[in-house]
Amino acid sequence: MPGAPPLRPALRQRLLWRQQALMLQSLWWLAGRLPPHRASRLGRRVLQTLGPRSRKHRHVVANLRMLCPDRDAGEIAALAREVWGNLGATLAEFAHFEAITGQRGAPAAVEVVCEHRDPDFLAARRPCVFVSAHLGNWELCGHAIRSLGYRPDLIYNPQANPALDALVMARRAALGDSYVSRHNVLRKLIRGLGEGRSVALLVDVRIDEGELVPFGDAPAPTTALPAWLARKAGCPIVPLHVERVADARFRAVFHPPIVLEPMDDPRFVSRVSEDINRVIASLIRAMPGQWLCTKRRWPKAVMRARGAYD
Repeated sequence: MPGAPPLRPALRQRLLWRQQALMLQSLWWLAGRLPPHRASRLGRRVLQTLGPRSRKHRHVVANLRMLCPDRDAGEIAALAREVWGNLGATLAEFAHFEAITGQRGAPAAVEVVCEHRDPDFLAARRPCVFVSAHLGNWELCGHAIRSLGYRPDLIYNPQANPALDALVMARRAALGDSYVSRHNVLRKLIRGLGEGRSVALLVDVRIDEGELVPFGDAPAPTTALPAWLARKAGCPIVPLHVERVADARFRAVFHPPIVLEPMDDPRFVSRVSEDINRVIASLIRAMPGQWLCTKRRWPKAVMRARGAYD
């Protein structure tokens, strides 16, 4: 007898999306029945087991090889396992955002540290462009920024899976942040900066239409949006990162601002983007096991030429 006809690609995609959404809902259901630290530990163990078996694992290994060329094969393998564990912990922590950010009576599980001691910054007297990376639990960047008195619009990239995107955005609502899709966003951001709101975005991902800017030791397509907004609105660019210090416990660190002057430099956007990448790459290198790097960061040709996919 002839076999069953193959599923149409569109139907196969919808079924896969539903499966992904169901898996995430199941993780959150179970995580929600545990204390935050145990939920975080559970998520870590699940992804440390499943992640290295996925097709994304080769991108994790390749990205780590690119940014940490001094690490040997054993160290890269261990770091890759840490990357999956951190992602699993982060996903499980979605079920406990209210507790982690101190909305349930107990103190917040996020220590905020300011290395940028300018009085105007500490008093939140002017809007800023905050730049960060997918480090620790990056979802807590908005909470850290608001704890200093700022009102940030957080730029996010919608998930390709609409069911997954709806689930994630519903959970993010517990953080109380304002999210803005990266699509057709310029006018809204400029208007918000003019009204005293700040902007926050994660800049460690590949932007295919972006300019090639050094990231680590190789050029990578990079967003010019932070530099462009800073010049347009005359506001500082402040790097920050969230570091995982224990299960469901974090430290958010605000770093000194990127040097912008001279503003009339014809290479302003390129120069500032290079400086941002330099800071972000150094932060990731200090804690590569906490970096979400399941997607290729550099051009394929560059990564292959450097043996990242060997």
